[in-house]
Amino acid sequence: MTTLIRELRVSTDHTLHPAPARRRRLAGTAAATVVAAVLALGALAAPAAAQATAGDSARPTSSAAGQPCTYDACVLRVEETWFGRKVVRGPEGTMVARLGLGGPSLRNVVVGSDSAVYHAGLYERAQTTGALLTLVGTLGSIASFIAYTQRDPEDDLRSEVLAVNVGALVLGVVGTTFQLKARRELSRSLWWHNRRVGGER
Repeated sequence: MTTLIRELRVSTDHTLHPAPARRRRLAGTAAATVVAAVLALGALAAPAAAQATAGDSARPTSSAAGQPCTYDACVLRVEETWFGRKVVRGPEGTMVARLGLGGPSLRNVVVGSDSAVYHAGLYERAQTTGALLTLVGTLGSIASFIAYTQRDPEDDLRSEVLAVNVGALVLGVVGTTFQLKARRELSRSLWWHNRRVGGER
């Protein structure tokens, strides 16, 4: 009888108090999220190995339409649209590339200036990393909210959900930081390209 009572107590404890193991798992997930964000931020802050500011290729001689490649005809800029951003050329705003997923590599657009290509590569890496971190952070917040709404009424998961949300928020902030870096590198890339088009050495 004593053995039976002891087994029933152990079984009841596991049934009514499953939260500690779950809390440890969620806390571990949140900690891993924060560590990943910190490592990503460290990668963002790391200095570039070298800057390709010399040895640019020769100045382009013609535009895509075959017109003489004057500054007005071949200068590039970024325009905002409802569904993203695009790189356009000249006063008419001829679209050269659509920025974002599925678009052409910016390095192929600014070919002709080594410095422009270099900063285009930095833009693409920072933009991809930022978009991925922001997406993961958003999905983490959504998943934690769904888990909280579908919990057993007897389980109090507020602290666990808060921990996961904090980790997701950190990822979102780091992702936004990468995207801001990407915008700076995009501006630098187009500046170097336009400088070459304008005949500067």
